[in-house]
Amino acid sequence: METIAIPDFASGEPVEVPLDPRLSPQKNLDQLFRRARKAEKRARKAAGEIEAARERLAFAQRLRAEAAEADDERLTELEAEPEIARLLARYFPPEKEAAGTGPPKKVWKVGKRELPTRLVPKRYVTESGLEVWVGKNDEGNDLLTTRLARGNDLFFHLEGSPGSHVILRTEGRREPPHEALLDAAELAVHFSKAKKATRAPVHVAEIKDVSKPSGAKPGLVYVHRGRTIQLKRSEKRLQRILGSRLDD
Repeated sequence: METIAIPDFASGEPVEVPLDPRLSPQKNLDQLFRRARKAEKRARKAAGEIEAARERLAFAQRLRAEAAEADDERLTELEAEPEIARLLARYFPPEKEAAGTGPPKKVWKVGKRELPTRLVPKRYVTESGLEVWVGKNDEGNDLLTTRLARGNDLFFHLEGSPGSHVILRTEGRREPPHEALLDAAELAVHFSKAKKATRAPVHVAEIKDVSKPSGAKPGLVYVHRGRTIQLKRSEKRLQRILGSRLDD
């Protein structure tokens, strides 16, 4: 049998129960009882969660009504109550105080205009002490490559795959250390659509050989010369350079 009709104990109406014809009557019965026990357990849990949600809603409504009429002194008292203090700490954590002994925050400017955080590149430090700058978005890529990079800086980008512009700040060196090149190439792959590749061709060019076509969409540049590094990925190198990020 695939189904059986049995009376409902509460209403007396017949209820059709599906059966597994491959199982014996006893095994079908055992299976139905297991399902029933699981359903009852889920129902009890759901009932408890609904009741807890109702209590939280009632608490929030009472708190909102009281806060709307409270003066500053009463608001301060409310903030000190354990449950309210816990919620405030979770959803409105206090801003971290700046450490007074650390280096001053770097101010990023183009001309006299200070850059918003979304356009400030991420900064990493190679083992040789050179910085690697990484664009956060298309607009940040444009600004990084066309305005912030200069001199003998090197441009890195994964061939054939969209990703962040990466600039190795050479501090005027014509021949930066080889490990610094690999660090920058590693970041170029990591911040691209091909970040999981084990090997990748990374194009390297002097910043003077990178230009922005007039009217081109954000993030698009032309690279006129350069060379390609066939990068063999290294998890150890990647983690080291990612761990070197400077706070801005």
